[in-house]
Amino acid sequence: MPAMRAIRRRLSLWLFAGVVLIAVSAWLRPRLRQATTVNTALAADSVDDMALREATEGRPLPSELVERFWGTQRLPHRRAAMSALVSRGPDDTGLAGLWDRLLPSAALDPDYEIRSRALGGLQSPVHPDQLAPVVWQLADADPELRQLGLQHLRRLGGLAQSPLVLPLLNDPDTSVALYADSVLRQWSGRDSGLRMSLVLPARSSLVAEPVAQEKMLAIRQASEQWREWWRTQEKSAGVEGAVPSPLPPATQSLPCPQIKLPDLHGNVVNVASLKGKLVLLNFWTTWCPGCLVELPLLVELQRRHPDDLVILGISLDSPEQGVLADAPTKATESAPPDAGQVRKIVGAVAGRQHLNYRVLLDPENRIGRQFNGGELPTNVLLDRDGRVRRRFVGERSVEVWEALLRDADRPASR
Repeated sequence: MPAMRAIRRRLSLWLFAGVVLIAVSAWLRPRLRQATTVNTALAADSVDDMALREATEGRPLPSELVERFWGTQRLPHRRAAMSALVSRGPDDTGLAGLWDRLLPSAALDPDYEIRSRALGGLQSPVHPDQLAPVVWQLADADPELRQLGLQHLRRLGGLAQSPLVLPLLNDPDTSVALYADSVLRQWSGRDSGLRMSLVLPARSSLVAEPVAQEKMLAIRQASEQWREWWRTQEKSAGVEGAVPSPLPPATQSLPCPQIKLPDLHGNVVNVASLKGKLVLLNFWTTWCPGCLVELPLLVELQRRHPDDLVILGISLDSPEQGVLADAPTKATESAPPDAGQVRKIVGAVAGRQHLNYRVLLDPENRIGRQFNGGELPTNVLLDRDGRVRRRFVGERSVEVWEALLRDADRPASR
């Protein structure tokens, strides 16, 4: 009998230990899975916007996890961190301190998308510093960001902020000037008579035509009307003189990942060896219409800057993707194109477009996925230290590129 009791006691202990082990395993399994998912994502060259949400699987998002993604200084990870932060919103008490600290800083990020998401998050009525990061955009070298700043200022501001908008009525970019006019019309209830059909040129293609002299005159006349109106409104608006515009801190820069790719002749180009010059990385494909529209602009930009600017057209064409219908070598189901055929296709398009800069090949999208996020054309501007100063999708005019190059020569924070 004592022996049987001892056996039953041991069995009970083993059973209890087994239950505890199962319970601990059940508790640890999702956490180990989350840790594995997080570490895998952090080590990857690229992640999508859902990476952080998938890692937490609906559980509360730890602020330290967002900071880890943000601190990688890699563009895809930072976009994922900003997307997760903004989607959770300021009501997530675990993220409140990070929300207040990170969003204003992100409003000066080199990546246009990150800036845009940060500015959207700053629209929260509880954020302590809404206005300054929005106003910073009004002085940016990129007219797309100046217009983005006006869009947010339109919702945040009011009549008292009119002096911040008035200078943009004379913006060299007519779209910015037109939007500044619409902001003042909304705030004042007054109509200057300026209309998009009057100001913007007719477009027969995706490339903007020069603005006619009479249309520029209409803009100047509207600007003078608004300035005269403001002179009579200052006192009633409760603002004497110009509203001080908060000076933005230095724009940010990020390290550029290592880029070594072959050109059309098989020679490997190491982007790190180009320090001392400004470098423009243009990610494109032969089957992307927007990419082809942009190529003549880049040709002209390179012509104007033969010595201080290196443009590298990084083709993401691959044997698995489509080619232009008029390409000299077409793929068939029975004979898909190989790497050599893709090189010929890309080279033929480069020749027809008279590209005066080097074209590199990234058929596996190894470098491209670290920058383009699946959208083309993607442009990345590196300063003379080889650091990322701009990243955005879509073309810019040669004049805008000139302004962006000058801006890239100004000091940046790290």
